[in-house]
Amino acid sequence: MCWWLPALLSLLLCLPSLQATEAEPSDPFPTQPIRIVVYTSPGGLIDLTARRFADIARRYSEVPLVVINRPGGGGIVAFEEALQRPADGYTLLAVTRSNISKMVATGREDLIEQLDWHSYIMHNPHVLITNRQSGLTSWQQLQADAVSKGDRQLWLGADIGGVKHVSGVKMAKQAGIQMRWIPYSSGGQAIAALLGNMGDAYLGNPRDALASDDLTLVAVAASERLADFPEAPTFTELGIPGLEQELIWRGFALRQGVPEQRRQWFRQLIYQVSQDPDWQASWANDGVTLAYKDSTAFQALVARDTQEFQYYLTEIGLLREPGERSSLLAGIGEQQARQFFTASLLLINAVLALVLFRSSWRSHAAELMILSGITSLALLFYLMTVSLPPPSTADMVGAQGVPRLWIYLLLPLALYQVALILRHPKKNRLRKRPRLLFRFLSAMICYVLLIPILGYWLASLLYLPAGLYLLKYRQPKAMLALTTGWLLFSYLVFQRLLYVELPVGMLL
Repeated sequence: MCWWLPALLSLLLCLPSLQATEAEPSDPFPTQPIRIVVYTSPGGLIDLTARRFADIARRYSEVPLVVINRPGGGGIVAFEEALQRPADGYTLLAVTRSNISKMVATGREDLIEQLDWHSYIMHNPHVLITNRQSGLTSWQQLQADAVSKGDRQLWLGADIGGVKHVSGVKMAKQAGIQMRWIPYSSGGQAIAALLGNMGDAYLGNPRDALASDDLTLVAVAASERLADFPEAPTFTELGIPGLEQELIWRGFALRQGVPEQRRQWFRQLIYQVSQDPDWQASWANDGVTLAYKDSTAFQALVARDTQEFQYYLTEIGLLREPGERSSLLAGIGEQQARQFFTASLLLINAVLALVLFRSSWRSHAAELMILSGITSLALLFYLMTVSLPPPSTADMVGAQGVPRLWIYLLLPLALYQVALILRHPKKNRLRKRPRLLFRFLSAMICYVLLIPILGYWLASLLYLPAGLYLLKYRQPKAMLALTTGWLLFSYLVFQRLLYVELPVGMLL
C-alpha cells in the first residue's frame, strides 16, 4: 500500500468540512437599518431611552437604528408587530416591566413566551411623591393622614392594574394602611392632578419629582438612598422592609429564533453603548441605575415578575381565575368572535333595509335604518365589553363601566324613537326629513373624533348646542341649561364620584 494513500483518504474525509467552512458566509449583519419598536407615543421614558440608545449606537454601528412608535394596548400592538416580522435581527423591541403586568392582566402571556428577552439595561425605583402645598411633606405625615382617612386616601398613578398600581398595593399592605388607587392614562396627567390637589400622593419615577418645585419625595423603594435625592428615605429606613425590588426596569427583546451570531452582535453593541460616557452622563440626576443583565438572567427575572403579577392582580380582583371565562358571552371580546358578530349584524341590517325599502314603511326606511345601525353598534359594543375587567375593590367602575353607561343611555333612546315611528307614523315630524338624522349622526361622529383632539370638555361644549340645534331645539335658554347640566353631571359623577379620567385632548 502506498504511503500517500492514508493521507489522501484523510484529506478526502476532511474535504466536506473544509468546504463547509469555506462556504459558510460571514453573515454581513447588519446591512440595513434596524427598527427599535417602542410601545408608547413619543415623549415617554421608554421612548426617551430608545432614542438615546439609537443616537449613541450610531457611533458603533454601520447602519442607523430607527425608533418606531407603536402605541396601543399597553404594549400588545408593539409586541404583535415585532413578532410578526422575520426573526432576522432587524427588529428590536424596547421593553419595560410595565409590559409584563399588561400582558398578564389581559391574558396575553403568550406574547411574553414568544420573545427572546435579550438585555436588561437599567432600572429605577418606585417613589412616593407628595405636593408640599397639601402639608404632607414626609412619610410620617402621609401615614398619619391615611390612618385618619381610612380608605379615602387617594394615590395617583398611571394605568389600572399596571406595575405601579401593584407596587402601590404592596406598599400600602406592608405599611398597614389603606389607600384608593386613582388611575390616569399617563404619569404627566397624574402629576398635574396631584398639583391640583386632586390626590394625596403620586407613585412614579424619581425624575417625576423634578416636574415642579412643589413636589417632594417622601419614600423610595430601594435598598439605599438615591444619590440624586439624598434627603428621601427608603422604606427600609422607615421600618417597612421588603420593598427593595419595587422598581421599573427597561431593556431590549428580540423575537425568538434570531441567529446566535446576530444576537452576539447586539450583545456587543449594547455593551459598547452602556460603557459610553455620554450614555452614562445622560442619565445623571434622574435616579436611574445603569445595570446590565444577559438573556439568561433577564429571562429568569421576567418569569418571576410574571408569577408575581398573576398573584397580585388576582388578589386585588383584576385578573379572572382560570376557567372563569367559560360562558358563551365570555369569548365575545376575542377577535374572531367580534368579526363573526359584526358580519352577522351587517347581514341583518342589509336584509332589514331590503325589506323596509320594499314595504309600506319605505317613507321611514332611512330613519329606521339609522336607528337600527345605532342599536347594532350599541349591542356590538356591549358584547365587546364582556372581555374587559369588571368592577373590583381596586377599580370601583371597571373598564366596562363607562362604555356600558353610554350604551345604557343610547340603546333605550334608539328603541324609543323606533317605537314612536311605528306607533304614530303620521305624527312623526322627521319622516319627510331624514337628512336631519343623517346630519345629527354626522355631528355625533365628528364629536367622537374631536374628543381626543380637543378633549372631552371643549368637544362637548361645541357638540351639545350643535346637536340640539340640528334636532330643531332653538330656545337659547333651554340649550344653555341642557349643555351646562350635562357638563356639570359629567364633572360630579364621572370625575368626582367615580374618579373616571376624561380625555383632556392633544391641545393641553
